[in-house]
Amino acid sequence: MIFLALISKSAATAMLLTTFIPGGGQFYTKRWFKGILIGGTQSYIIYKGAKTQFELNDVERKLQESYSISLAAEKEDLLVQRREILWLGALVWTIGVLDAYVDARLYDFKSDITIDARGDPKITISFNIQY
Repeated sequence: MIFLALISKSAATAMLLTTFIPGGGQFYTKRWFKGILIGGTQSYIIYKGAKTQFELNDVERKLQESYSISLAAEKEDLLVQRREILWLGALVWTIGVLDAYVDARLYDFKSDITIDARGDPKITISFNIQY
């Protein structure tokens, strides 16, 4: 049983890691490039969302001091931008969680694509079950 734990990955652990750490599930399943890509994208979206919220807070403070049509328009633009960032963040987060789940489930699945003597591609697939 201990040997099985070393050659397989838990889908639940991968999903939980990705839920709370950007790219965590991808790093857990040793998919380094995807971890950097998804984690970097999620981190940028978090940064952009926080920056937009700070700008929105600043505009709302200025609007309370003195009303301006240009400030009201800027506030509306920032609200739209914040909503788009939230939707994009939810999409990337969902993709990251699903990708971590699939990678963990297929962690011990091996396949190899080679070229045979005639130059045709040949696929070798093996699946190891140890108990």
